[in-house]
Amino acid sequence: MLIAVRAKVESVDHWKEKFKTHGDLFKRQGVSIAHMGAADDQTVIAVFETNNADEFVRIFNDPATAEAMAEDKITGGVEIFLLDEAFNVSA
Repeated sequence: MLIAVRAKVESVDHWKEKFKTHGDLFKRQGVSIAHMGAADDQTVIAVFETNNADEFVRIFNDPATAEAMAEDKITGGVEIFLLDEAFNVSA
């Protein structure tokens, strides 16, 4: 299952640096890999590959995640998307 999280941040560079320190938190969420990107200098997205969407969301709503987001200097606009469908354009 893929889960995308979009947010506003103070600095993309700071967010990328701090994001990479949350490996233990991501492992508890069943994450095997996290893809990171930015739309502009204050909008970021992370796409997580997880084997347990329910646990991911439960931990995402936990105070430990809020603390991690504060360290990442996330300023708001947080949105979560469950990517539960795929369209194979080459089929």
